[in-house]
Amino acid sequence: MKITLAQLSFHTGNFEGNTQKMLQAIEEAKAKGTDLIVFSELATCGYPARDFLEFSDFIAKSRSCIEKIADACLGIAAIVGSPEINPVVEGKDLYNSAYFLAEGKIQQIVHKTLLPNYDIFDEYRYFEPAYNWNVIPFKGKKIAVTICEDIWNLGDNPLYRVCPMDELMKQSPDLMINISASPFDYDHDEDRKEVIRLNVMKYKLPMIYCNAVGAQTEIIFDGGSLVYTAGGRLKNELSYFEEDAVLIDTVDLFADDTQVQQHHPKIEMDMRVAKTTDPEKIIGYLTNENNI
Repeated sequence: MKITLAQLSFHTGNFEGNTQKMLQAIEEAKAKGTDLIVFSELATCGYPARDFLEFSDFIAKSRSCIEKIADACLGIAAIVGSPEINPVVEGKDLYNSAYFLAEGKIQQIVHKTLLPNYDIFDEYRYFEPAYNWNVIPFKGKKIAVTICEDIWNLGDNPLYRVCPMDELMKQSPDLMINISASPFDYDHDEDRKEVIRLNVMKYKLPMIYCNAVGAQTEIIFDGGSLVYTAGGRLKNELSYFEEDAVLIDTVDLFADDTQVQQHHPKIEMDMRVAKTTDPEKIIGYLTNENNI
C-alpha cells in the first residue's frame, strides 16, 4: 500500500481554503499512485476551533467539507480530521473524529478517546470520548487509526482509564496511523519521537504520524510529522514550520535496515536554531499571512 502523509496548514473557519488545499493534495497524490492520503486532526475546520464548535452552522460547514472531499476520493482513499455530531442525547454534542473516505463516500468514522484538558487544551468542554474501537480494513490490511492524545497513554498515564491501542490490538491491526494537532514547545519534538517509538515497540507495528503545521493565535504547530518502522526505526521526519508531504510504501515499514529520510536536509540544525538563537524566525512564522 502506498500512503501519502500530507502535513498542511489549516486555518480555523477557512472551510473553502482548507477544502481546496486538501483537494489539491488528493489530486497530486493520485498522480503519484497513492492508495491513501492522510491529513491532520480537525483539518476541515482548523484546530483549535474553540467556541466556534458550539455553532451549528460551523459544524454543518465542516460536514460539507467532508462530503466534497469524499466526492474526490475515487481511486484513492483519505483520512481527514473533522468534528462529528454525537447522535446520543446524553453526553457532549460532538466527537473529535477521523473520517475514512473512499469510493466517493464516508466509509467509516473513528472518534478520539483521550481528550486533553490541560495547558492549551480544552477538549472535554466540547467533545464526547469514544467508547467503541474498530480498525479500518483497506487494501487487505487493517489500520488502527488514533487521534493525537490517544497514543500518549501507554497504560501509565494517571489522567486516563483506557488505552485506545490496547483495545484496537484485539482486532490484530497491521499498521498504526495517528492524526494530530500537536503544538510546538522547546523540546516537544523529542517527546513526540519517544512516545511514538514506545508505541511502536509495545505493539510491534509501524506508525505514520501526521501533525499539523501553522498557527492559531498564540499556538504554533510545528509539523515534524513522523514515520516509524515496525522495528522502531525512524523512517521519515518531515519539515518543521512549513508544509511538507511524503509518499510511503508500507512494504518498507517492515524492514529493519531503514535509514532516516529527511525532507529538510538541515532539519535538526534548523529546529535548534528556531528554538535557541533565532526567536525572530518564530515571530516571522506567527505573522506570516499563510499561517494566520
